[in-house]
Amino acid sequence: MLTLEQKQELVEACPDRILDLDEITGNLVAVENAYEMATFTEDLKVAQEAMKKRPEDDDFVNVVQSTDKFVFTVESTGAVDAEDIVLSSLRVLKDRLNYLAAEVEKLKD
Repeated sequence: MLTLEQKQELVEACPDRILDLDEITGNLVAVENAYEMATFTEDLKVAQEAMKKRPEDDDFVNVVQSTDKFVFTVESTGAVDAEDIVLSSLRVLKDRLNYLAAEVEKLKD
């Protein structure tokens, strides 16, 4: 069982601030949008490893990468909508991949 100080240390260990300490229950909870915000969790992992009594003990917090989502940010000057930027980028990527596939086919022949 973790002390409140240890739980607070885990909250502060993650630079993305994906954890919070519930003031009523004293439990660690994921913040809203934690799945979208989490980018670097190595510090959290190191902190909890240091708190374990034995290395084989279960993690206090388990953060894993999503296998069904790809989260990214599109920045724009406002001249073009973010959706249009993404669609245009996908068209360019598709064209380049088709070109690459054609070049690979030529190498096979």
